[in-house]
Amino acid sequence: MRYLLTGGGTGGHVYPALAIADEIRCAEPDAQFLYVGLGNKLESKVVPGRGFRFRAVNSTGFPRSSGILAYLRFGVVLAWGVIRALWILLQYRPRVIVGTGGYVSAPIMFAYAILSRIGLSRAVVFSYEPNVHPGLLNQAVGGFAHRIGVAFEPAAREFDMKKVAVVGYPVRRELENLDREGARQRLGVEGDTKVVLVFGGSGGARAINEGILDALPHLAHRSDIRVWHITGRYAAGDYNAVRDNAAHLQRLDCDTSFYRAEEYMNDIQEGYAAADVVVCRGGAGTLTEICACSLPAIIVPLPSAAEDHQASNARQLESQGAVCVHYQEAMWQGSTVRSAIDGRRLAEQILGLLDDPARRRAMATAAGKVPLKDSLAVIREQIAGLVEGWRPQPLNLEFPPQPQNLPAKPNALLRHVVNRLEQVGGPRGLDERERAYLQYQTDRLLASEAWYEIPLGYRNVGLKLVGHLQYGARLPLLLEILRERRPVSLHKRLLGGDFVHGGILRRNTVEIGIALMAIANDEVKAVLLGVLEQDPYFEVRAAAAQVLGRLFSADDMVEAALVKALDDPGCRVVIRALEALGLVARDPEVRSTLQRFYLHPNWQFRQEVVVALRRLLERGVLGGDQVAVDVDHILAISPYFEPEFPLKNNLRRLAEVAAADSAVDKATAGRGEAR
Repeated sequence: MRYLLTGGGTGGHVYPALAIADEIRCAEPDAQFLYVGLGNKLESKVVPGRGFRFRAVNSTGFPRSSGILAYLRFGVVLAWGVIRALWILLQYRPRVIVGTGGYVSAPIMFAYAILSRIGLSRAVVFSYEPNVHPGLLNQAVGGFAHRIGVAFEPAAREFDMKKVAVVGYPVRRELENLDREGARQRLGVEGDTKVVLVFGGSGGARAINEGILDALPHLAHRSDIRVWHITGRYAAGDYNAVRDNAAHLQRLDCDTSFYRAEEYMNDIQEGYAAADVVVCRGGAGTLTEICACSLPAIIVPLPSAAEDHQASNARQLESQGAVCVHYQEAMWQGSTVRSAIDGRRLAEQILGLLDDPARRRAMATAAGKVPLKDSLAVIREQIAGLVEGWRPQPLNLEFPPQPQNLPAKPNALLRHVVNRLEQVGGPRGLDERERAYLQYQTDRLLASEAWYEIPLGYRNVGLKLVGHLQYGARLPLLLEILRERRPVSLHKRLLGGDFVHGGILRRNTVEIGIALMAIANDEVKAVLLGVLEQDPYFEVRAAAAQVLGRLFSADDMVEAALVKALDDPGCRVVIRALEALGLVARDPEVRSTLQRFYLHPNWQFRQEVVVALRRLLERGVLGGDQVAVDVDHILAISPYFEPEFPLKNNLRRLAEVAAADSAVDKATAGRGEAR
C-alpha cells in the first residue's frame, strides 16, 4: 500500500509524521512511503536519513499582516506548490495521505481536494492537529479530510465531531523506558551534577539561545550544575545560530566550563534521560515528550506562533502543575524593540527549580499524570479503518468549557483587558498568572516590527496596555521610545511619518502609557520636559504638558517649562500648559503671565485661564482679593453654542470662590483689629 506523508518546517510537524510512518512500516513491511515537504527545511535532511523517499514542493506561511504584496507573494507561491503537488499525486497515486499540519502540507492537501473533486484520486486523508488551538491550514482542510486526529480534546471544537478522534500525540518509541544512569554516563555527567537541557526546537530559537548565554554569569558560581545547550542550525538574515552563539560565548566574562553547546542532538532521548530541568519552546510535540519523560520544564512560548498556540499549550500544562512558563519580554536593544529573555530572571527560575527537589518531584509527577494515549497504535488503527471503509461511531466528547482565547485583533484585545480590569478592580485584582499572561500579550504587541502595522494598532495598543496594566517594568522602554529620534525613510515621511515611532505612538506613550502608570521620578520628568520643548508633533507636546501638570505638582522646573510653552504655536499645547500651570505653579507672579490671555480671541484659552486661576486660588498661591480684581477683566463671551456656557459658568464660579476667600481674609483681619 502506498502512503504519502506531508507536513514540516519544524520538528513538531516532521517527527509525528515519521513516528506514524515507522509504526506503519513495522506492521506492514511491504508498505511504500513518500514524504513531501520543503527542500530547504528540516524534513529535507531528516526524512532521507530515516530511509524514506522525499519530494519537494513550494509553499510559504500565511501572511499575518495586511500588506498586499505579502498576500500576492503567498498566493503565487502556493499556486505553484499546488501545481507541483498535483503532478506528484498523479504520479505516485497514494492510497493514504497523512498530513501533520504546517504550511508545508498545504500544496498536497489542496491538490488532493482538486483531484478528488474530479474523480482522479481515491485516497483517504488523515489530518493530524497537535495543538490546543488548531492551525489555519488544518482548519481549512478539515472539511475534506476523512478523519481528523487531535492531540487535545478542546481542539475538537473547531472540527466536525463526526470526523474527530482524540489520539494524543504520537511519542517516538525511543522515548519509552529511558535509561537515566546510562545516559548520564554516556554524556559524561558525574555524580550528583544537575543537568539543565536547553533547546529551542529543531531549528533552534534565537531568544532562548541568547537568554541562556545571558544567564550563564548568574549560574557560574555553582559547581554542581551543567548546562547542555542545543543551539539549532538556523542561519538567515542577521542571525546565524552556531556562529553568533560562539561569538556571544567569547564575550562572557565568567567561567563557562560547565556549559556545552551542540548544533543538533540526534539522540535527544539521551538528553531527556540525563536532564534534571529542561528549558524549551512550547510546541505540542516538545510538551508531550517532556510529559512522557516526566521532566520538570521551563517553557518559553514563541510569541509569534500562529494563534499564539504555544502559550495556550504551555498554560494548559502549567494549570496542572506540570511546567513553569517563562514569557519573553519586550526590551529596548540598540535602537529598536525586541522580544527577548532576561538572562538574570531565567537563571533565577532555573536555580529555584534545581534547589527545590520537592517541587521538581511534584512537577515530574504532574507531568507523568498528563493523559497520554498509545497514540501511534490509535492512529494506525484509525488509518486502517479508513482504508477498510468502516465508519467509526461519532464521538461524544465531554470536556469542560475552555476559556476563550484572547481576541487576536489588537483593539479587541485592548477592550477585553480594560473590561477585565474593571471586573477585578484594577491590575492588583488579577492573580499572578493572569497578570503575567496579559503582560506577555503586551510584550508581544510592543515587539511588533512592521512599520505599517504600528499605526494600525499593534505596538500602539501595546503602549496603551502598559498604562492600563500599570506595567512599571516597561517604563524604561516607553522613555526610550520618546527619546528615539531615528527618522524614517523618505517614502514613509511622505505617508505622514517622522520618526520610527510616529507621533501617534509618542502621544499615546505619554497620554496613556506614562499617565496611567503615574510614576513620577526624575527620569520621567526629564524626558517629558524634553518632549515638551523639542517634539515636532504638537499633540505629543500637548500630552507632555498635561501629564507634567498631573504628575509633578508644585515644581519650579516644570513651572518654568510650562510658562515657556505658552508661546508654543500649537493651540492645544498652550491650552494644556495653562491647565497644568493651575496645578503646579507656586510663584504668585504667574498671575501676570496669565493676564495676557484674559481677552484672547480664543475662548478656550480664556476658559483654561479661569480654571487655572481658580486652582491657584484654592491652592493658596493667589489671594481672593487679587483674583477678584481680575474677574471683571476677563471676556466672558464665547462662540460655544450650548444651552450652558462653560466659560461663563467657570468665570462665575471663580468669582464666587474669590469673593468667599476675600471675605474670609477680611473677617480674619477684623478679628485681629478687635483684639
